[in-house]
Amino acid sequence: MPSMSISHSVPLNVSIDDAWAKLQSEQTWAGIGPISSVSNPKHSEDGMLEAFEWDANVGGKVYHGTAKTIEATAPTRFVLDMDTSEIVGHVTTVLTETGDTCDVTVSMDLTTKGMLSAMFFPAIKGALNSGFPQQVEDLAATFSLEPGTGS
Repeated sequence: MPSMSISHSVPLNVSIDDAWAKLQSEQTWAGIGPISSVSNPKHSEDGMLEAFEWDANVGGKVYHGTAKTIEATAPTRFVLDMDTSEIVGHVTTVLTETGDTCDVTVSMDLTTKGMLSAMFFPAIKGALNSGFPQQVEDLAATFSLEPGTGS
């Protein structure tokens, strides 16, 4: 089955601990890769994001998926396992301390598992390759927003 990997790094203007805390919000993940919206988050007692459901809108069709945390090494590495009827993969986020702030690297590995996604994979891959760097830049911009202000 066809597969792809992509990665992008961005400097953040927040501490590594603040960035780690932001990764624990399910809304942080909306807009990364195929994820257009998230719902039904599950957190551990200590606040770590354990799982959520997500939707992808591809060509007017909505695909429902699940995400599950498979690795969490605070405050440096967070890995989500993603699954839908058509595509499976991982989103790996690595935070690297740079003095008082940090850098974030988001990597995504996807593999098709359905005939429909295999047929349309060149278009899916093209869209992700062209949009993923901006998605990570947009994600990074949310890290510097003041909590509760939206700005």
